[in-house]
Amino acid sequence: MGDIMSKIKELLKDKNSVLVFDVDGVLALLEFGEYNHYYASDEDWDKFVNENNNLYTTDKVSKKMQKFLNRVDKNRVYVITAIGVNKEGEYKKEYVEKYYGINSNNVYYVDRNTSKIDNLNEIKNKHPEIEDYQLIMIDDTPDVLTEIQNNTNYSTAHISSFLDI
Repeated sequence: MGDIMSKIKELLKDKNSVLVFDVDGVLALLEFGEYNHYYASDEDWDKFVNENNNLYTTDKVSKKMQKFLNRVDKNRVYVITAIGVNKEGEYKKEYVEKYYGINSNNVYYVDRNTSKIDNLNEIKNKHPEIEDYQLIMIDDTPDVLTEIQNNTNYSTAHISSFLDI
């Protein structure tokens, strides 16, 4: 390995790239508990959300991500997010459209335990002019990124790449 220089930041800033974001921990701060990142089991979360409790509010917005996304072509920005219940998907779709200007038609949902690769392939088909590596999945979960890395030619970026961008 040795002297490999990462080109992830260059790729993230390239106007020809197509960017695909996760929501929780990426476009929404993972600050759902009083003193913890999360406050409940998945089952309790789903029940709470289904009772019309929307936790995707202005206090979860990342100013840094908002600033970054204000500089990019929103036609080249997508979201693939895991949900437990449909209501959660509706809330996330409203959230990314309201706070980040991402077109709600560019938002895809997957079940919590489902791969994001099929959706990435669908997005790539909408942009036949780009090379596979120009499609970048931005996520906070290494297992998600590694699955994409090992099974596609798409690029992957951990949210930590944005700390110094």
